[in-house]
Amino acid sequence: MKQYILILLFYISSIFSYAALNESLPQSLDNTLDKLDMAISQRDSYMHKQLQPIDSLKSQIGKVDMSHLPQLYEEIGDKYHRCNIDSALRYYTKGVEASKISNNPEMEQRLLLSRTALLPVQGVVKEAIEIYDSIAPNVFPQNKIHYYEVGNRLFFFAASFYPIEKYSQYYENRAYKSTDSLVVLVEKDSPNHHLYTAQLFAGQNNQAMMMAEFSEVIKKADISDLEFARAASHLAEYYSKQKDGEENQLYYLALASLSDIYSGTLEGTALQQLGVGLFNRGDVSRAYRYLALSLHNAVESGSRIRALQTAEVYPIIAQSFKKQDETKLAWLTWLVVALIIALAIIISSLIFLRKEMRKLHDMKIKLSQANVTKDTYISQFLSLSSIYIEKLVEFHRVAKRKIKANQVNDLYAQLESGAMLAEQSQMFYKIFDNAFIHIYPTFVNDVNNLLMEDKRFDLPEMKLNTELRILAFLRLGIDDSEQISRFLGLSLNTIYTYRNRLKGRAKVRETFDADVMKIGAID
Repeated sequence: MKQYILILLFYISSIFSYAALNESLPQSLDNTLDKLDMAISQRDSYMHKQLQPIDSLKSQIGKVDMSHLPQLYEEIGDKYHRCNIDSALRYYTKGVEASKISNNPEMEQRLLLSRTALLPVQGVVKEAIEIYDSIAPNVFPQNKIHYYEVGNRLFFFAASFYPIEKYSQYYENRAYKSTDSLVVLVEKDSPNHHLYTAQLFAGQNNQAMMMAEFSEVIKKADISDLEFARAASHLAEYYSKQKDGEENQLYYLALASLSDIYSGTLEGTALQQLGVGLFNRGDVSRAYRYLALSLHNAVESGSRIRALQTAEVYPIIAQSFKKQDETKLAWLTWLVVALIIALAIIISSLIFLRKEMRKLHDMKIKLSQANVTKDTYISQFLSLSSIYIEKLVEFHRVAKRKIKANQVNDLYAQLESGAMLAEQSQMFYKIFDNAFIHIYPTFVNDVNNLLMEDKRFDLPEMKLNTELRILAFLRLGIDDSEQISRFLGLSLNTIYTYRNRLKGRAKVRETFDADVMKIGAID
């Protein structure tokens, strides 16, 4: 009846997430891996916690009497057996010798069994089995549980060690015999009882009951207990054989690895298997770190078998990690090249923008100067217009006075002399020259640059001659020779003659007029 209840409980619990086994555990594979990474980063503190009591125990070696020395050596060996096999073997051996001296055969046998349990992980399997079998006829009642626990671990290890099915099956059967005895001897409903019961169900191929019992271990054991790590490893092994069981397999391997870190265990295989599983899944970075740590742990603990197992797969993952690094380096190289090109484009754009800003600045200055020139031109034009109006009003007043005084002949004589017209023309030229040169201060030099060197003008500042006035009108957009003749009071033929003569003095006759039009232009 109990079996059916356990089966029912197992199937109900399987409906929920992994964490239904123990609420304090991480809720998913990703969470467990994150927690494992954090634990690995704090690995030294967990190891220190495990090794700290050893110094205190060692300090008592010279203080206790011979009868208590074997037990002290056993305690030191037990502290070392998870993290330093060589040291554990050394202290178990010292305990065996101390037991002989103190005539304590029960403790001698117990310590010999503890020592034998560690030999297989150093590759000494056959000799360990021989030692174990030599103890069988004379097992002390107080050592029976320890005897069968050593047998359980020794023969399961031997079964996995031998690749030939005939031998592995033989040792597996012996392991189940030890396990059967343990189920009877260990405390009922303890984590160990559930663990060994689950192993028996596994041997009977009763997977439902096996899973239910392993689940009980996960529930009741602390995560740092050896039983927890073993149950999690067994669950991982079960899921490794199931279709679509990879997620669960890696989850329980991560839990077992976490248990090993918390307990300071260095010779466990869970981290190595997890690294291989993550590598197969494509998480090369984590796989590399986990296998590197697994190899380090195996070497540090003195477990030669574990070191060899890890060393077999480590080069493959290291090579893949190297290839991944090379790929990242290639992408990084292309990224750097792209950034350099982008930087070059940005710098070129900034230089171009700076030039354009400088051009814009120059344009603003020229426009500002053009505004000043425009204001000057308007001012000069108004001044000229005002003078002409004043002269016209004065002439009107003089003409009116002379006509009224019957001095028409005097008025006619004054007009006939042309003195007034000449005076007005000279005034116009003076004001026009002054205004134009203010508008185009480099006009004479610019015109000279268009002329042949021996044909250039040599005039005082702020003054134009007739030819330059013709070019000045041309620059102002007055291209009509007839209109220019009226402004200057010259005949049309005279204007044509001057223009042809100017073109004859030009460096480039064909474009001379157009070149004059460009003088002082804003680009």
